Amino acid sequence: MEDQVEEMELKPVNVRRTFTLRNNVARQVAVNFMPSRQIPYGTLRLRRSNSDSEALLTGGADSDRQADIIVREMEQLQRLMEDNPVSEELRREALRDLPQGLTMKRTVRAKLSASVSLRSKHRPISFYKRLKYRISFALKKGRDRISELIFSIEPWHEAIRHLEGQFGSAVGSYFHFLRWLFALNLLLAILLLCFVVVPQVLHDQGNNRTGSMGFLDFVSGKGGFEDSVLFYGHYHWGDVNSFGPLTYNMPFSYFFTMISLYLFFFAILCYRTAYSYRRNFIEIAGGLSNVFASKVFCGWDFGIVSQHAAALNASSIYNEFKELLSEQNKKHVTMSLWRRVWQYMVNVVVTGAVLALVAGLQYGLWLLLALKTEVQHWEIFVSLIITFVVALCPLLFNLIVRVEYYKARTALYVTLARTGLLDISTLTMLLVYWTQSDTPCWESALGRETYRLVLLDALVSLFLLPLVEFARGFIFKLNPNSGAPEFNIAYNSLTLVYNQAVLWLGAVWCPLLAVAVALKFLLLFYVKRECALRACQPARKVWRAAQTQTVLYMLVTLSLFVTLFSVGSLFLRGSSQTCGPFVTYTRVWGVVSEGVLRLPERPALRRVLSFLTRPGVIAFLFLSLCVATYFMRARARAQRSMVDILRRMLVLQAKDKDFLLAAIDKVSNGEWLYNPREEEQAADSHTLKYLQEVRKPSNAAYHFDVTRLNHSMSETRPHRAETRPHSYHVDRRRRSEDGDTDSSFSWQGSASCLNHTKDQQE
Repeated sequence: MEDQVEEMELKPVNVRRTFTLRNNVARQVAVNFMPSRQIPYGTLRLRRSNSDSEALLTGGADSDRQADIIVREMEQLQRLMEDNPVSEELRREALRDLPQGLTMKRTVRAKLSASVSLRSKHRPISFYKRLKYRISFALKKGRDRISELIFSIEPWHEAIRHLEGQFGSAVGSYFHFLRWLFALNLLLAILLLCFVVVPQVLHDQGNNRTGSMGFLDFVSGKGGFEDSVLFYGHYHWGDVNSFGPLTYNMPFSYFFTMISLYLFFFAILCYRTAYSYRRNFIEIAGGLSNVFASKVFCGWDFGIVSQHAAALNASSIYNEFKELLSEQNKKHVTMSLWRRVWQYMVNVVVTGAVLALVAGLQYGLWLLLALKTEVQHWEIFVSLIITFVVALCPLLFNLIVRVEYYKARTALYVTLARTGLLDISTLTMLLVYWTQSDTPCWESALGRETYRLVLLDALVSLFLLPLVEFARGFIFKLNPNSGAPEFNIAYNSLTLVYNQAVLWLGAVWCPLLAVAVALKFLLLFYVKRECALRACQPARKVWRAAQTQTVLYMLVTLSLFVTLFSVGSLFLRGSSQTCGPFVTYTRVWGVVSEGVLRLPERPALRRVLSFLTRPGVIAFLFLSLCVATYFMRARARAQRSMVDILRRMLVLQAKDKDFLLAAIDKVSNGEWLYNPREEEQAADSHTLKYLQEVRKPSNAAYHFDVTRLNHSMSETRPHRAETRPHSYHVDRRRRSEDGDTDSSFSWQGSASCLNHTKDQQE
């Protein structure tokens, strides 16, 4: 009880008043039903009160009558029946203190709410708002049920949990990334099959196809596969055959399906990338104030169940502690200007060499594609060389980055960026080469090229690399002193990014490529799972999976953006007049301008669109976008500054708590006066002398020693006699200038008072 009283004394007046009122009202409702509160007079009101109390105490009445009795008693308290948050809290407290069951309390609450609603002066909620709330609640409930359904049928859930338990969450993040891309490609494949491939297959029924169907033809995409639904050139340029009066226009279907799917998946990737970036970069931008304590108490991966994996995880945490300590010690090491210049020069020179290497590779591949030879199936060798270049260059970049002066995390990001640049530049080079070639149907040729790249990369990913990993695992079992094969998360993730970039480019020219990539990812999951479980060991070095996954999402989004820009420019420029569904249009964009909008028949709409496509309008839109981007950036920087200010305020609040705890400790030790600037005072300061001699900390048992004060006063009495204040205002001003913590005393004033007391005693 004493603790409650002390706590209430520390609260503000309005909080204490609300707290007291709430307790009084809540207890009054329960006290009204006590037998001792029944007045011994035989009035009608008394008899009704006695019958009600007897019904409540004996339990002879039914629950509705008891609830009505309690509600009638509570309705007599006007403060409880008001329609405001305070009364609502008072009603809750009163119901909580009632000596009734939970069912009775619920009934009383319902009746009491109805009574309050009838007495309330507020307007009831309108039908529109009620409908809006019900729709929002129904949508939220439906969304939760759909989430539960998706979670219940989530593929590979147990398998990924098992991998995370054996190898940690870093390896599990790769399989999560693989599963997400597989789901994305599966949805893309289903939509392309439904709206593009199946109508063309129905149209092709009864048509005989001739051509070889050998293994090399299957790999190269030629022979009988060249004129099939695999590639762009086979699709019909008009209405497909149907069994009813409705017609299905293949150019419209092909164009709008591709544009809609690309924009839809681009929006999904942008949202996913922004969400991952905000979660893994922005929210932790302030960093951790106590990184070592956080690593000790929060650095363990509790998903690990294997003893060997737990030992390796402990070793990885130990190594990370060494890295953190080395980084902290490096901060105190000051490098000379020439050393920093040397490091920057080395990084710039190596980066320039890597860019020159990428450019040289693209030029060599261009010459290789343009080489005319009589070798049969020469295109397979070209695609195989491109596949090996894309597969081996990330390993070369990983070796080159060790020469540069980057931190471990920055080196990983640089390697990922260079590998992504190589993949995107290679695919862009293929697109530019085939668009400028003299091939009659260059769209189908580009589709065959992407088809070969996916197929040959599948041979490397599904057979060659697992064979190497199993061989390394077998050698490690025979000779444990050799290096244990680890699951290379970054390299395997880059393989997924490369396949996805090829799919973005080839889906327009080879619609069934989405089916091939989805099937490849399905097989790749099981192959990589067996490699990880049977041939690989958990990594000894911690891999920052969350932040690196954000970079991978950015690479996938960037590849899709480049594809959208390239394909959009091709659609605006023109179309092939020899094959494909757009042979009747001079430009692919003619599907919209001529087929849908019918601009030749609508000159006004054509003038409006021509005005909107002028360079000035486009420049204005681009400028507006730049201004909006700058505004959002400035707003983000302002919010980041506010976050820094709030962080500093939290630190100051913690310091305030330390200050108050120190003050409480001094008061508990009898030091009734505490000056926070005591340590900052000089040795000859008046305030310090005053604290040490006159206002020495004391408690109730302390007796002031005047004899010790006489010696110190006698030394400075002439000086104080000359500067003794002559008025109250002068004394008050000098006391405020003296810097003492007590506004009613100062060094001069206390000395005068003590001298006057001593003179009276003498």
